Amino acid sequence: MKKLFFGLTFLIVLILAGIYGLLFTAPGNSYVASIIEEKVNEGQKDVTMKVNDFKLTLNDILFNATIDDNSTINVQGDLNIFAKNVDLNYDVNIKELSTLQNITKQKLNGPFSTKGTVKGNQELAIVKGISSIASSDTSYDINLVDFKPSNILFNMKSAKIEELLNIVNQPIYANGNIDINANIKSADIPTLDGLITTKISNGILNAKVINKELKEAPTSPISFNGDIITKLSPNMADTKVDFDSSVAKVDVEKANINLKTSVINTDYKVFVKDLSKLEQIINQKFNGSYTTSGLVSVDNGVIKVDGTSDIFASDTTYDMKVVDSKPEYVNVTVNKAKIESLLNLLNQPNYANGLMNIDAKIKSADIKNLDGKVLTTILESKVNNTVVNKQFEQKLKKPIIFKGDIVTDLVNTQAISKIDLNTSVTNLDIQKAVFDIEKGSFVSDYTVDFTDLSKLYDITQTKMRGAIKLAGNIKQSADSLSVDGSSSLFGGNLNFNLLNDDFKANIKDVEVKSLTHMLYYPEIFTSKSNINVDYNLASKIGKVGGNLLNGQFVKNQFSDTINTFAKFDLTKEVYEKVIINSDMKKNIINTVIDMQSKYTKISVPSSTLDTDKNSINALVQATITKYTFDTTVKGSLSNPKVKVDTKAFLKSKYGKKVKKKVDKYKKKFEDKLKKKLGSDFKLDNLLNKAPSKDNASATADNGPSNKEIAAAFKKMFGSN
Repeated sequence: MKKLFFGLTFLIVLILAGIYGLLFTAPGNSYVASIIEEKVNEGQKDVTMKVNDFKLTLNDILFNATIDDNSTINVQGDLNIFAKNVDLNYDVNIKELSTLQNITKQKLNGPFSTKGTVKGNQELAIVKGISSIASSDTSYDINLVDFKPSNILFNMKSAKIEELLNIVNQPIYANGNIDINANIKSADIPTLDGLITTKISNGILNAKVINKELKEAPTSPISFNGDIITKLSPNMADTKVDFDSSVAKVDVEKANINLKTSVINTDYKVFVKDLSKLEQIINQKFNGSYTTSGLVSVDNGVIKVDGTSDIFASDTTYDMKVVDSKPEYVNVTVNKAKIESLLNLLNQPNYANGLMNIDAKIKSADIKNLDGKVLTTILESKVNNTVVNKQFEQKLKKPIIFKGDIVTDLVNTQAISKIDLNTSVTNLDIQKAVFDIEKGSFVSDYTVDFTDLSKLYDITQTKMRGAIKLAGNIKQSADSLSVDGSSSLFGGNLNFNLLNDDFKANIKDVEVKSLTHMLYYPEIFTSKSNINVDYNLASKIGKVGGNLLNGQFVKNQFSDTINTFAKFDLTKEVYEKVIINSDMKKNIINTVIDMQSKYTKISVPSSTLDTDKNSINALVQATITKYTFDTTVKGSLSNPKVKVDTKAFLKSKYGKKVKKKVDKYKKKFEDKLKKKLGSDFKLDNLLNKAPSKDNASATADNGPSNKEIAAAFKKMFGSN
């Protein structure tokens, strides 16, 4: 038994001696240093640690190492292993943290340095140090009980926000200063007790970094400041936030964080001061201000938000749920939002004034799996004529009132809407408008019902009457817009297509007399139309070409004038094919017309229609049986002046015959005609008179009327 006892004692002594020799002697220290180097450098390609000096005894320790020749770690002081007492000094100086990525397993940047002391034992050890991290003046004082943090005093002054972001390998979203002061009396979560204050000053957002597409430096930087106070209590952290910027102000009276369960409950109030200052970041111009406030809860990845807002000068409530960073549902009720406020926020002119309500119940807000319904009601509202006139060069005078309902179903990636919009000038009905959010495309049918075309005068500056209904489809993608439509019109059909700015239309079998009646144009012709229109909306240049089929003149001033001179009833002639070609350039339409019947040939080599002035200036060249003469049509479209130029007639074979007879019997006929037409009548002026203002068939100088001219001809040449 004694041999066994002494043997075990010897073995223990031998082991202790071996340990001592391995750890606390120069050869042992060298061996331990090599193990440290090997373990640190194992698997590292870009980092090499070299232990320059390592000394460990029962009473002291010295450790000096370099990393890639640009970083140093120094630790030295008293160390009593058996008594577990330490009195150490340390100095860590790393010039570039990125070189340690293989060790830290996280990309860090920039320099880091700290130095201080560690004094005490297992029951209580005190760590005191300073650092210049992020160009700050930082100090810390930590009490360790059983080598676990207890009391913590931490003070960081004037740390650079941009350098802190760089250290954790984040883009430099902002510049500024941050101060942190922490006084934690107990760092143990169950007995947590302390106060942390954070102050942010002189902060400026870096718009160039936030939006890489920004071409120029921001002209109005977004500045911000903030104060955050966090009170620590057992298992809890209560935070008060006062954050102010040139764009918005955020206030949190109490954000309650359960450190044990990670549950967060907080209030919030956000006052957006000026949305326009966000343009440099989001590349979208918004205007205005609004306030929103509410409550937020976060529990195991589930976020719930309940709040109210005065956005669009409305009374708005909302609630939403987000699960694992994906919105699960969103409910929004907007009551009496002002349309003008909405337009202002979207940086649009104040086209209209009025109110609208929105009730949105979205069961799934996942952009790829939408499910919900949005009801939008536009209450009786009014177009702002002054703004519309200025923006679109219109001449609106009468008020335009509108109201409507929009029902939108959210399905997968699409918003599918049914729209019923009623205005004082027209009614719009859309059965199915589909907007694909993922593709950014829009497809819709539409029906526009103009129940009274006279109400469109302010918009078109064209006097019209009657009613018309258009129906068609709209297709829009990121780079294309297509609108087609059709209408049954006066016994025929109107079909058109708009592709971006190019407008094409076909007017087929439409009764021209009815169309001109609708437009308040002189009703001089009746026929069926086959007309094509090709017009560019951007350049306002286009062409109109086609035929009028089986046409006839109706009784009017022109036909009466022809009958007067040629003793020919123009209304009985049938024109199987009338060729029309027009060139349009903005408000001017130049038209050429050719038409021929059995006994007549009529052409319009020059006709100018001014839609702005609602005027016409046309030359009509006519050959009626044996007579040839020109007619000019000038003035207002609704009541033009028609004048026959008889110079061409007098140069013709039959005109010369008339003139010869006139010369031969001039005195005799003048005497007779004076009795009929007045003593001032001159036969030489008979054939070149323009209609007077008072009588469209009288001459400009109150000479003989067309009836009087006809009577004169009968007396001169007989009833035949």
